[in-house]
Amino acid sequence: MKIVKKDFVPEDTDSYCAKGHKLSSGKAYFMETGNGHIVYGGKQCAEKHSNTDLSQIPDLTKSLVSRTEGATRNDGITANRKNAHNNLDKPKAIAYIILREEKLISFQYRNKSLSQVTLQKYYEKYKQGEDLSDDEVKHILNLEKIAAKKTKAKMSLKNLSTCYAYQYLLERTLVYLDIKNNTAGITFVNSLINSLHDYCSLTNKQIEGLARWLQFLPKDLAESKLKQFNV
Repeated sequence: MKIVKKDFVPEDTDSYCAKGHKLSSGKAYFMETGNGHIVYGGKQCAEKHSNTDLSQIPDLTKSLVSRTEGATRNDGITANRKNAHNNLDKPKAIAYIILREEKLISFQYRNKSLSQVTLQKYYEKYKQGEDLSDDEVKHILNLEKIAAKKTKAKMSLKNLSTCYAYQYLLERTLVYLDIKNNTAGITFVNSLINSLHDYCSLTNKQIEGLARWLQFLPKDLAESKLKQFNV
């Protein structure tokens, strides 16, 4: 199978490799079958069904560290550095265009959409299944550096990855607050989502306030750690 990306899924999603086993971390490799159907699995499942080097797959989940992922440094580099010498430019570039042109399409910075004409062209090429050249990858990463510098790091890959992780966790929290009909929590979490969309970050006070509501999440998600905003 073709491994498309690593992305968030609802934590009650079934693993393709083990009937009844839930992907409780909320993370999964998206695997495309021969008929174009997408199935989901953890790392071992992805390795079992593909010869793809998983370090070369765009990972949109890096800013949410699950309790089972082990020691992680502040910059997101795990203690296991076997892939340290691999060129990760392409998966980073692809992750960046997916975030700005798809996942964070409802976000804005200074009242403007995060979408950008050149990045959109590269995104459309990627979505059509065409490979990005080395020069195109370099151009995307250069645009990321320029954008990060102009926006005090808010448009950096690291910060947008954190925005995406917060959006995921906030939306999952809403699901469980809704089940409990907890209107106070729903109102607060919705206010955080709106703020996140408008400013591409949350204040320390808002983050501290969120902690009260994360207890409504299932254990694995509730004990996950979100990385800091890169601002």
